[in-house]
Amino acid sequence: MTQDEPQHSQPTETAPSISPLRITVTFVFTVALVLAEFALLVGVYKRDEPVQRQQVRQAALEQQVAGTISALSRSADADRAGAQADLVITQLVPQTKRSLDQLADAGLGQDDLAGTRQAINDLAAAPGDTERLAALSGQARALGSELADRHRRLDRQAQLIYAGLLVVVSIGWFIWFRRLVQRHRALQQAVTAQEALSASEQRLLALVQNGTDVVTVFDLDTRTSFVSPSARAVLGVSAAELTGTRLSALLQPEDVNRLVHLLVTLKPGADAAVKLWMRHADGRMLVVEGMLANLLHEHVVGGFVLTFRDVTERQALEERLTHQAFHDSLTGLANRQLFADRLSHALARRAGTAQPLVVLFVDLDDFKQINDRLGHGTGDRVLEAVGRRIRTATRAGDTAARLGGDEFAVLMEGASLRDAEDLADRLLRLVAEPIVLDGTRMPVTASIGLAEAVPGEISSEEALRNADVAMYSAKDRGPSTVAAYDSRLHAEALDRLELRADLQRAIFQNELVLHYQPTVELETGRITGFEALVRWQHPVRGLLSPASFVPMAEETGLVVQLNTWVLFQACRFAAVLQNDWRRPTMSVNISAQQLVRTDFVEQVNRALSESGLSADRLTLEITESVVLQDLEDVVPRLSQLRDRGIRVAIDDFGTGYSSLAYLTELPIDVLKVDKSFIDRVASDAQGASVTEAIISMSHTMNLSTVAEGVEVAEQAAWLRQVRCPIGQGYYWSRPVDENGVHDLLTRPTNELGGSADLVSYRAVAPFS
Repeated sequence: MTQDEPQHSQPTETAPSISPLRITVTFVFTVALVLAEFALLVGVYKRDEPVQRQQVRQAALEQQVAGTISALSRSADADRAGAQADLVITQLVPQTKRSLDQLADAGLGQDDLAGTRQAINDLAAAPGDTERLAALSGQARALGSELADRHRRLDRQAQLIYAGLLVVVSIGWFIWFRRLVQRHRALQQAVTAQEALSASEQRLLALVQNGTDVVTVFDLDTRTSFVSPSARAVLGVSAAELTGTRLSALLQPEDVNRLVHLLVTLKPGADAAVKLWMRHADGRMLVVEGMLANLLHEHVVGGFVLTFRDVTERQALEERLTHQAFHDSLTGLANRQLFADRLSHALARRAGTAQPLVVLFVDLDDFKQINDRLGHGTGDRVLEAVGRRIRTATRAGDTAARLGGDEFAVLMEGASLRDAEDLADRLLRLVAEPIVLDGTRMPVTASIGLAEAVPGEISSEEALRNADVAMYSAKDRGPSTVAAYDSRLHAEALDRLELRADLQRAIFQNELVLHYQPTVELETGRITGFEALVRWQHPVRGLLSPASFVPMAEETGLVVQLNTWVLFQACRFAAVLQNDWRRPTMSVNISAQQLVRTDFVEQVNRALSESGLSADRLTLEITESVVLQDLEDVVPRLSQLRDRGIRVAIDDFGTGYSSLAYLTELPIDVLKVDKSFIDRVASDAQGASVTEAIISMSHTMNLSTVAEGVEVAEQAAWLRQVRCPIGQGYYWSRPVDENGVHDLLTRPTNELGGSADLVSYRAVAPFS
């Protein structure tokens, strides 16, 4: 088979032809049939000729007898008539006998002539007997009638024969013509099929010659005998160069083995899908796929046919899509699906063994604040950096994954819990290194939970859940900590989840209550205001402190709804308290998530307008870390509130990490010194000096100072000595409910202070 020869899968089918012998036989049969029909017609036509001759002879006989009778009737003389009659009859008898002989010669039977002969013989015996002459005349007429009847019968038979022959010939010609038409149609169909086959072969050849798929024919040794021209476009080599070469020279060794195995095992007429790596003329490897067919049994082909196309780009796209389906697009780490799959397979591979696995659950601390303050774009860059650091810290066989949001996980196979703790310590150190973005250092910490998974005893879901539970336990201990899972943590986690669900319900079902702790003027003991502190009246657990649910509210985002409720309720109650001559102020704590909202100022204004509280009676307490995290957005909002008359206080001052220089830029009115400083003023000279410096600085900046956490008389006395104007703490009162507030306001000033137990007024546990 050469390059230019058309390749067919089957031999060419020729149109049917008519042999000369068939033509000759048909012609001879047709001529013979026509001659037979003609002979039959002639025979039928000439069948009544004897009867016609007999009728002629009979007519002559009848004329002779009639002429004799006529001649006798014209004689006038009886005597002459008798004599003449004898003469005439004497002449008539021989003539009549000759006529009968002629009739016999014409084929008339002796039986038919017997009566006439007898009448002639009788007349010959008595020529003068007219009766015998009349009898002869009657016999002659009777013979004529018989011959006429016979002639009519022959005519009817001829007509029937003609009609039958016409029917038979018509049917015969119809059958022959039908067969002729069928033969013509079969011939026409055969010619049409031949033309269609030829066109199909031409079309197939054109497709092979011009198609984008490469078609090759080769033997068991992979030596090619035909290569389609599309080889140049796909492989960069012309078909002529590839023809006669071994196809295996273009394949990788492992693909050669697979191809040879297919050639040996593929049955005749069968085909199989193949995917191979094939070398391009420029040296790069292509991924090709197609169909391999065994056509060794086809004499036109006589080899294996491989039709293939280049799918390198599609293969790369599939690999990218597969990678995207199982990897995190932001960090490039495995995603939750791939991590769970590898964890399941790792447990299955180690089933029945004592080889443990360890799962690390990594969660960034307070990452939501980064997104809220700096935007999600910056948050994504932080996650990318953390992902790179986690990948750097893990071993070659470990699987690092981003599960979603700021949650990461690491699967350590063949590692002990001690190895996992070492990795967790490395991760904490790496993550804690400040991330520098656009010249800004971003401090990031993480909490890590560890969970050991024993194959056969725990599922992949349980292992990941246990690590998650341990991570929450680490968060409870503070930022940048590690905790390992034990069974008690699971119960605590379930309790936390139940409490989280209850909290969402509590906000909308009025289970939250406010308690109020007074702020007191140190010189006079007069109550100047109250701080609103939220409590949860749980239907099962009883009265819960903020420490039990506020951190959870911050994690779930419910803190905004929670604090908004506190703001509106506190303003409503503060408006009621304005009936007292002291017109006490109301302080409300504001969270970071609440402060960054664009509608925060509008909410505060609405709370004042709905309650009717004067703006100068409301104080918003914000921790310094919250303010300094997003100065550009927070300062304008606080300035708007101050312009309206609302006071702004820095709560827990001294516990933050910011520089004191920022205080000059903040729109604040009150500085609340943290309890940790007040605890040391009566027992620690150095602590007292630091606290005194803070109070002096506050005076210098014209800020009102409030000392938090005053519990004993010595602390109150020291604060009065350093001229701190206002104090707050158990020394005067624990937080009380609304009725307790009214009781406090009705008591004389001199009854406040002196003992933390002196004033209870429905006081609750010491939660500030």
